[in-house]
Amino acid sequence: MRLALSITRNLQSKLVTSTSSLTAARGGSTTIAAAHRNYTSLSSSSIKNSTATPPLHKQNETNSSSSINRNRRQYTTYSQLPSEHQMVYEMCRKFAEEELKPNAGEWDKEHKFPTDAIDKLAELGLMGINCSSDHNGSELDALSYAIAMEEISRGCASVGVIMSAHNSLYLYPIDTFGSDDLKERYVTPYTGHERGEDGRLNIGCFGLSEPGNGSDAGAASVTATEDGDEWIVNGTKAWITNAHEAGAAIVFATTDKSLKHKGISAFVVPMNAPGFSLGAKEDKLGIRASSTANLIMDNVRIPKSNLIGEPGQGFKIAMQTLDGGRIGVAGQALGIASASIDCAVRYALERNAFGNPISEKQSIQNIISKMVVARDSARLLTWRAAQMKDNGERYTREAAMAKLAASEAATMCAHQAIQVLGGMGYVSDMPAERHYRDARITEIYEGTSEIQHLVIAGDVLKEYKQSY
Repeated sequence: MRLALSITRNLQSKLVTSTSSLTAARGGSTTIAAAHRNYTSLSSSSIKNSTATPPLHKQNETNSSSSINRNRRQYTTYSQLPSEHQMVYEMCRKFAEEELKPNAGEWDKEHKFPTDAIDKLAELGLMGINCSSDHNGSELDALSYAIAMEEISRGCASVGVIMSAHNSLYLYPIDTFGSDDLKERYVTPYTGHERGEDGRLNIGCFGLSEPGNGSDAGAASVTATEDGDEWIVNGTKAWITNAHEAGAAIVFATTDKSLKHKGISAFVVPMNAPGFSLGAKEDKLGIRASSTANLIMDNVRIPKSNLIGEPGQGFKIAMQTLDGGRIGVAGQALGIASASIDCAVRYALERNAFGNPISEKQSIQNIISKMVVARDSARLLTWRAAQMKDNGERYTREAAMAKLAASEAATMCAHQAIQVLGGMGYVSDMPAERHYRDARITEIYEGTSEIQHLVIAGDVLKEYKQSY
């Protein structure tokens, strides 16, 4: 299956208007209407583009005070979305329904990495959705990413986290802070469906957490020591998504211990470097089709040019990366919540008790209502954070709120779906128990719910103190 989704930079720079044409990548053109007609055939075009107008997300980073950003409409419903975003929504939803949902249970049960599905996501341009077209990226905005993450995760939460870790955590810091040389070596080959020398897909991972620290990101025990034209990296990173499939890792290491968190730097470390090894795959409660393992570095030598940004900038890079990553995880959590609602509502309509469908029972209707309210409320917070990012506004608090609300909505919806299904919700014949297991991690990674509360409250208190 191949999805056709080509959106030009010119369209992206005019998201406030509705347009009806898009330019296909690598030659040729079609229209959005034609793309809709081609849903069943699904050509091999990607969402990459090749026009010359600066992409929206780059315009907003540099012109955040412009009238375009001040007056940009805030979208709250799917019907309000410009045609480009509706295309992202509709095509990702169809891909999830046809390619992900039918296979998600098997991948989960067998702990099987969904190689073919990720390969197809890469062909669609979704494995480089926010990156510059100069590096084979699709140059779509954060709102498109949030929409895509929800629909992909609705089909399979494991595929969602693979996509999120690659886009939010691996590509973003290099694309934003890296040198042109670093982008050419570690972004360009990783945004399409190219394969490495060993035949594996080029995907990346993000090494911040360590066995001795999780939420304390400023306490990195992994070290990087200068040695001539190289850095020597030593230490272990823990709980790394995509570890066993990735070709390169973002690694945060202490370069000057005396400076504490200001002495942390960020690096790109190729995972085939001598001295680099992986721990065993973790046997996880959920998202079991994705791999999670330790990254072990024993005197791993990398070129000095593999430094991202400047020495001592690592903590700042990590925090900014996590802000955007929380939008991705919020999207994933929304997808799990939506899948749980789908499962519960369909079962309630079909299951009869006491002579009527249980959907007619007030207690069931109350559950469904609470699920949808929680999911939709979290979606509004997620879209707000994404649009603030697109507008070049500070969005740290809003991203934390979105991630907190969406992850809690996912857990609640998955729990209530099992309650609606009763005994059927407790067995693997139905997907409700998988959604329940998948949902739990969204309250832990990219910052636990407790950390999100600290981020939110800290920003609120700072705001009030400044007003005195």
